[in-house]
Amino acid sequence: MAPFDWQGMWTPDLNTFEVVFRASAVYLFAQLVLRLAGRKELGRSSTFDIVLLLIISVCLRRSIVAEDDSLTSAFVAFGTLGAWDRFFSWLSMRSEKAAKVLTGKPVELVREGRVNEANLRRSLMSHDELLSRLREHGTESLREVRLAYLEPDGKVTFLMRKEGEGSTLQ
Repeated sequence: MAPFDWQGMWTPDLNTFEVVFRASAVYLFAQLVLRLAGRKELGRSSTFDIVLLLIISVCLRRSIVAEDDSLTSAFVAFGTLGAWDRFFSWLSMRSEKAAKVLTGKPVELVREGRVNEANLRRSLMSHDELLSRLREHGTESLREVRLAYLEPDGKVTFLMRKEGEGSTLQ
C-alpha cells in the first residue's frame, strides 16, 4: 500500500488564476448555452436531463482543472463557480434591467382562454405540451384559464377563472 501523499493532495499543478479563469469561462459559457436552450427545457427534469447534467459535469471538469487533481484547485474552481452564481443573484436583485437579461421575464401563453400562438411558438412549446401542463393543475379546458405564463424557471403558471366568473370566449 502506497503512503498517503498529504502534500501532493494540496499542491496544485495549475496557477490559481488559470483555475479561476477556466472556471469563469466554463460557467459563463454554460449559462449562455442553457439560456439559448430555452426556459421551457429547464422546467422539466426527466432522467435524460439528469444524465445529461452528469455527463456535462464530467466533460467540463477537465476544462476547468485540466489534469490537476489537487484539492486546492478543486476548491478554487468550486469557489469561483459559487462566486459567479452569487454575483449574478446579487446583480439581479440590485438591477431590474440586469434581472431581465439574466433571468428573463414571464411570457404570456394564454389570455382569457385563448392561446397566444406567437409566444407559444417562440417558447418552442406545442399545444399538446401546454395542455399536458394544464392537466397537472386538474383541468383540461383552456376556457377555465384566465392567464398562463411561461416563467423564467421553465414552469408554466396558470391563473384560473374564479367560480361564477363568466367566460369571454364565444
